[in-house]
Amino acid sequence: METHVDTLLDSISGQSQATLVASEPSAGMGRPSEPTAYKVIPVPYYAMLASVPICPGILGVVRTELESGRSNLLHVHAPNPWGDLAAIRAPKSTPVVITWHSDIVRQRALLKLYGPIQQHALRRADRIVVFTPKHYDSSQQLRSEELRRKVRTVPIGIDFSKLDAVAPDAEAMASLKQWINGRAVVLSVGRHVYYKGYQYLLGALARLPSDVALLMVGAGPLTGELVRYAEQRGLSGRVKFLGEVKQPALVAALTLCDVFCLPSIEQSEAFGIASAEAMAFGKPTVVCELGNGVNYLNRDGVTSLVSPPRDERALSDALAQLLRDDGMRLRMGQAAREWVRAEFGVEAMRDGTIDLYRELL
Repeated sequence: METHVDTLLDSISGQSQATLVASEPSAGMGRPSEPTAYKVIPVPYYAMLASVPICPGILGVVRTELESGRSNLLHVHAPNPWGDLAAIRAPKSTPVVITWHSDIVRQRALLKLYGPIQQHALRRADRIVVFTPKHYDSSQQLRSEELRRKVRTVPIGIDFSKLDAVAPDAEAMASLKQWINGRAVVLSVGRHVYYKGYQYLLGALARLPSDVALLMVGAGPLTGELVRYAEQRGLSGRVKFLGEVKQPALVAALTLCDVFCLPSIEQSEAFGIASAEAMAFGKPTVVCELGNGVNYLNRDGVTSLVSPPRDERALSDALAQLLRDDGMRLRMGQAAREWVRAEFGVEAMRDGTIDLYRELL
């Protein structure tokens, strides 16, 4: 979500004076931040509950920003309890847009309490943005005729020009080439959290020949558990945990890999920007069938192979098929590059968003 918001606000900065109100850990307040093309108002929080920062101060900041006249439209990115409350509290004259990134999947018990607030915010919204038609089709929380009439599709945008301008890190390239040592390479990029399904990817790797290696970019609360699991499966020499890396090192990994895998198992993964970036590099992908934007982006049999979630054997078979068939890999990689660059460039997102704002204002 953070990556999307940054790209969106940067893209519309020439036509809109945007202000981002966002929570920030209190320990990080006062640190110098990267310059942005938009104004940022950070609001401190001191604790987390069910992945949500406890940040009631954000409501007053948003209300003040709207009542001051500096901002004349509120755009909330959901799921986001504080954003929903801000939308409900917004002046009646303020148009409200909600971008629907994903249903709430894991916190079902809390959803029973929070659901009425969420639905209230959706009814308050003037427009609800989804990135692909499958985002709406797969949602259980947008299902009503009243909400359907508000839904607009504006594709998520990726600034491929910035990605193309990044040269691969020479030191990282040399180090990775030495470690790869002629093996076929699967790459995965993402936070180490439950819905990413990385344990199934490691299980799939264990079923593949020993001349297949896995690069894993990212970190998270499950990193230690995944490292131990790889050791238990005898995969230590075949998996390289790179942690969080800067763009030049990521580009090096994207350049060297043969196939990209997004093994996510829950609809919390609603699109997969990392897989879109790999596709832009001409890499075919292997993903799981989630019935949502992941499967709109990753087109089965055209740009990608799709397997059932939580199925090590099926995931392994899909990876093996692409790794042993050079023609299929090259054909799908080319199709992936053409599809993602044509449909998900930053320009389409920018123009669609500005058109929506103008319609409401």
